[in-house]
Amino acid sequence: MFSFFKSAKEKQLEKLGYQLLIESYKEKVKTKEWTKKEFSQAIDDLYNEKKAIVSNASNINVATRQSFDDDETMVPLNLQNIQQEFIDYDFIYSSLIFEYNNYKRIHTKALNELTRYLNNHFPDAVINEEDTQKISAKELKELINEASNPIKDSNKNYLKAVFNELQKRL
Repeated sequence: MFSFFKSAKEKQLEKLGYQLLIESYKEKVKTKEWTKKEFSQAIDDLYNEKKAIVSNASNINVATRQSFDDDETMVPLNLQNIQQEFIDYDFIYSSLIFEYNNYKRIHTKALNELTRYLNNHFPDAVINEEDTQKISAKELKELINEASNPIKDSNKNYLKAVFNELQKRL
């Protein structure tokens, strides 16, 4: 029986938690299932497969420690998603209602944001004449409540008319 001297590759793989796998490789050599050359080849293959993880093991910077391997347990940091503008529309609806309930006025920025959302997501929305006539007779409180309804494909035209009427009443 011959002894195993750990190579630099084995030491780096063991630091990452591959001790049991390496031990199973050594056991195959001891039981004469593998030759020493096959053992070395298996270690080289494992090292090459995990090369990105091994080279970044001591790197503490999360953004550069990504290996983009399929079996990577750490989720890659996607800065594009973090930098995209996020708008909480529930907050916009509640601020529209809060502004009316407390000050009896229309929250201009919230209304502008809802109008922008409607125009961006439903560019084909149009103001119908019959909706305009129904809406013009309504009180401001009713219009605010209707403006706080979620914008869907089924009510896009009506809400566009509501937002238009609210803009007029500013």
